[in-house]
Amino acid sequence: MARQTGIIKLKRTIDDISFYKTSAGHLARAKGGVDANRIANDPAFQRIRENGSEFGRAGKGGKVLRNAIRYLLLQAKDKRVVSRLTTDLLKVVKTDTTNDRGLRTIQDGDLSLLEGFDFNINGKIGSTLFVDYTKAFDRVAGDATLSLAPFSPLVHFHRFLHL
Repeated sequence: MARQTGIIKLKRTIDDISFYKTSAGHLARAKGGVDANRIANDPAFQRIRENGSEFGRAGKGGKVLRNAIRYLLLQAKDKRVVSRLTTDLLKVVKTDTTNDRGLRTIQDGDLSLLEGFDFNINGKIGSTLFVDYTKAFDRVAGDATLSLAPFSPLVHFHRFLHL
């Protein structure tokens, strides 16, 4: 991947070269790939369509989950939570043995693969809050319960009080 190093930082596309900015700096790449119509209709791209369908389901599922706990994530997420969650949800989708490839879903996959997922990779709850807890999931009712043992914030969050 080409990297822009001059004082003029370009954005968008010139001819077949796209210029864009990432956390790694200003980058450029040549336009390429197969025609979208061919991917959508050519039997040779059936596997691509199946993968895209399942990736889309994982992405939408991640958005539903993030929206459900949006207020909890306001101060607790990192910059890569979307991609990390989508990656893990795609792993869940791939464990679905009920549906055919390309039609597999999150709800028919092994949701236990999400256990221990950290919405902030830089501030893991296990290294911040040292309190016993229990969790319970009722898939039929759609309920999740988290119970924390009684604790004293002055003791369990002591290091944060002196920042």
